[in-house]
Amino acid sequence: DSVIVYYAGHGVLVPVDGVETGYWLPSDVDSEAPASWLSNADIARMVAAISARQVMLVSDSCYSGQLVGKDRVQLSNASDASDLLKRRAAVVMSSGGDEPVADTGREGHSVFAWHFMRALEGLTQWQVGGSLYERVRAGVVKDFPQTPQYGGSRGAGHQGNTDYLFERRELEAIKP
Repeated sequence: DSVIVYYAGHGVLVPVDGVETGYWLPSDVDSEAPASWLSNADIARMVAAISARQVMLVSDSCYSGQLVGKDRVQLSNASDASDLLKRRAAVVMSSGGDEPVADTGREGHSVFAWHFMRALEGLTQWQVGGSLYERVRAGVVKDFPQTPQYGGSRGAGHQGNTDYLFERRELEAIKP
Protein backbone atom coordinates (compact mmCIF):
# COMPACT_ATOMS: atom_id res chain seq x y z
CA ASP A 1 0.00 0.00 0.00
CA SER A 2 2.04 2.84 -1.42
CA VAL A 3 0.68 6.17 -2.65
CA ILE A 4 2.30 9.08 -4.46
CA VAL A 5 0.38 12.34 -4.78
CA TYR A 6 1.95 14.58 -7.44
CA TYR A 7 0.88 18.21 -7.77
CA ALA A 8 2.19 20.45 -10.52
CA GLY A 9 0.73 23.93 -10.60
CA HIS A 10 0.76 27.36 -9.09
CA GLY A 11 1.67 28.13 -5.51
CA VAL A 12 1.81 31.37 -3.54
CA LEU A 13 3.18 32.53 -0.21
CA VAL A 14 1.17 35.19 1.61
CA PRO A 15 1.32 36.72 5.09
CA VAL A 16 -1.46 35.49 7.39
CA ASP A 17 -1.45 37.00 10.88
CA GLY A 18 2.23 37.92 10.43
CA VAL A 19 3.28 34.42 9.31
CA GLU A 20 4.15 33.51 5.72
CA THR A 21 1.69 30.78 4.67
CA GLY A 22 1.85 28.68 1.52
CA TYR A 23 -1.08 27.82 -0.74
CA TRP A 24 -1.72 25.77 -3.87
CA LEU A 25 -3.79 27.41 -6.58
CA PRO A 26 -5.16 24.53 -8.68
CA SER A 27 -6.37 25.39 -12.18
CA ASP A 28 -10.05 25.39 -11.19
CA VAL A 29 -9.81 27.99 -8.39
CA ASP A 30 -10.34 31.72 -8.60
CA SER A 31 -6.94 33.35 -8.15
CA GLU A 32 -8.74 36.44 -6.85
CA ALA A 33 -10.62 34.46 -4.16
CA PRO A 34 -8.17 33.23 -1.49
CA ALA A 35 -10.94 31.23 0.21
CA SER A 36 -10.79 28.83 -2.77
CA TRP A 37 -7.04 28.19 -2.39
CA LEU A 38 -5.62 25.07 -0.67
CA SER A 39 -3.45 25.94 2.33
CA ASN A 40 -0.39 23.91 3.26
CA ALA A 41 -2.16 23.01 6.52
CA ASP A 42 -5.14 21.61 4.59
CA ILE A 43 -2.82 19.70 2.26
CA ALA A 44 -0.97 18.19 5.24
CA ARG A 45 -4.29 17.10 6.80
CA MET A 46 -5.33 15.44 3.53
CA VAL A 47 -2.02 13.57 3.30
CA ALA A 48 -2.41 12.47 6.94
CA ALA A 49 -5.84 11.00 6.08
CA ILE A 50 -4.32 8.60 3.52
CA SER A 51 -4.17 5.25 5.30
CA ALA A 52 -1.39 3.70 3.19
CA ARG A 53 1.83 2.77 4.99
CA GLN A 54 3.98 4.45 2.30
CA VAL A 55 2.88 7.99 1.30
CA MET A 56 4.84 10.53 -0.71
CA LEU A 57 3.64 14.02 -1.61
CA VAL A 58 5.51 15.55 -4.54
CA SER A 59 4.82 19.25 -5.03
CA ASP A 60 6.11 20.98 -8.15
CA SER A 61 5.01 24.54 -7.42
CA CYS A 62 6.38 27.85 -6.25
CA TYR A 63 6.91 28.11 -2.48
CA SER A 64 6.24 24.40 -1.92
CA GLY A 65 9.26 24.02 0.36
CA GLN A 66 7.05 24.95 3.32
CA LEU A 67 5.26 21.61 2.90
CA VAL A 68 8.49 19.76 3.68
CA GLY A 69 8.90 21.14 7.17
CA LYS A 70 11.96 20.63 9.35
CA ASP A 71 11.90 16.84 9.90
CA ARG A 72 14.70 15.24 7.89
CA VAL A 73 14.44 11.61 6.89
CA GLN A 74 17.10 9.62 8.69
CA LEU A 75 17.84 5.93 8.41
CA SER A 76 20.06 3.92 10.69
CA ASN A 77 19.65 0.75 8.60
CA ALA A 78 18.51 1.04 4.99
CA SER A 79 19.69 -2.38 3.88
CA ASP A 80 16.41 -4.23 4.41
CA ALA A 81 13.33 -3.16 2.46
CA SER A 82 10.97 -5.32 4.53
CA ASP A 83 12.15 -3.54 7.69
CA LEU A 84 11.43 -0.13 6.14
CA LEU A 85 7.92 -1.23 5.20
CA LYS A 86 7.03 -2.02 8.83
CA ARG A 87 6.81 1.69 9.71
CA ARG A 88 4.75 4.49 8.18
CA ALA A 89 6.66 6.69 5.78
CA ALA A 90 4.95 10.01 5.05
CA VAL A 91 7.42 12.15 3.12
CA VAL A 92 7.33 15.30 1.03
CA MET A 93 9.51 16.21 -1.95
CA SER A 94 9.20 19.75 -3.28
CA SER A 95 10.56 21.30 -6.44
CA GLY A 96 12.11 24.15 -4.47
CA GLY A 97 12.24 25.88 -1.13
CA ASP A 98 10.25 28.97 -0.25
CA GLU A 99 11.03 30.39 -3.68
CA PRO A 100 9.59 30.70 -7.17
CA VAL A 101 10.42 27.68 -9.35
CA ALA A 102 10.68 27.15 -13.10
CA ASP A 103 7.56 25.86 -14.80
CA THR A 104 9.33 25.27 -18.08
CA GLY A 105 12.37 23.15 -18.74
CA ARG A 106 12.93 20.20 -21.01
CA GLU A 107 10.66 18.35 -23.40
CA GLY A 108 7.56 20.23 -22.23
CA HIS A 109 8.15 19.53 -18.53
CA SER A 110 9.37 21.69 -15.67
CA VAL A 111 13.05 21.36 -14.73
CA PHE A 112 12.03 19.46 -11.59
CA ALA A 113 9.53 17.13 -13.34
CA TRP A 114 12.06 16.28 -16.05
CA HIS A 115 14.72 15.29 -13.49
CA PHE A 116 12.16 13.42 -11.36
CA MET A 117 11.10 11.33 -14.37
CA ARG A 118 14.75 10.60 -15.29
CA ALA A 119 15.46 9.50 -11.72
CA LEU A 120 12.46 7.15 -11.78
CA GLU A 121 13.60 5.68 -15.09
CA GLY A 122 16.99 5.01 -13.52
CA LEU A 123 15.62 2.80 -10.75
CA THR A 124 17.00 -0.72 -10.77
CA GLN A 125 15.77 -2.73 -7.79
CA TRP A 126 14.44 -0.86 -4.77
CA GLN A 127 15.63 2.50 -3.57
CA VAL A 128 14.76 4.78 -0.68
CA GLY A 129 13.19 8.13 -1.47
CA GLY A 130 16.12 10.06 -0.02
CA SER A 131 18.50 8.55 -2.59
CA LEU A 132 16.16 9.30 -5.47
CA TYR A 133 15.72 12.84 -4.12
CA GLU A 134 19.49 13.41 -4.08
CA ARG A 135 19.69 12.57 -7.79
CA VAL A 136 16.75 14.87 -8.57
CA ARG A 137 18.18 17.71 -6.47
CA ALA A 138 21.63 17.47 -8.07
CA GLY A 139 20.14 17.67 -11.58
CA VAL A 140 17.78 20.55 -10.80
CA VAL A 141 20.42 22.65 -9.03
CA LYS A 142 22.76 22.16 -11.99
CA ASP A 143 20.09 23.36 -14.46
CA PHE A 144 18.29 26.15 -12.59
CA PRO A 145 18.68 28.27 -9.43
CA GLN A 146 16.11 26.44 -7.30
CA THR A 147 16.74 23.87 -4.60
CA PRO A 148 14.35 20.92 -4.15
CA GLN A 149 13.59 19.88 -0.57
CA TYR A 150 12.85 16.50 1.05
CA GLY A 151 11.67 15.54 4.50
CA GLY A 152 9.34 13.54 6.71
CA SER A 153 5.91 14.82 7.69
CA ARG A 154 5.31 14.06 11.37
CA GLY A 155 1.88 15.69 11.03
CA ALA A 156 1.02 13.06 8.42
CA GLY A 157 2.29 10.25 10.67
CA HIS A 158 5.88 9.79 9.49
CA GLN A 159 7.67 7.43 11.85
CA GLY A 160 11.39 7.55 12.53
CA ASN A 161 13.98 5.34 10.87
CA THR A 162 12.07 4.81 7.64
CA ASP A 163 11.69 6.34 4.20
CA TYR A 164 9.46 5.99 1.17
CA LEU A 165 10.47 2.93 -0.81
CA PHE A 166 10.58 3.00 -4.60
CA GLU A 167 10.57 -0.38 -6.23
CA ARG A 168 10.92 -1.15 -9.92
CA ARG A 169 8.57 -3.82 -11.15
CA GLU A 170 7.93 -5.17 -14.59
CA LEU A 171 4.28 -5.74 -15.34
CA GLU A 172 3.16 -8.64 -17.45
CA ALA A 173 1.09 -7.79 -20.50
CA ILE A 174 -2.45 -9.07 -20.37
CA LYS A 175 -3.02 -11.58 -23.14
CA PRO A 176 -6.21 -11.11 -25.19
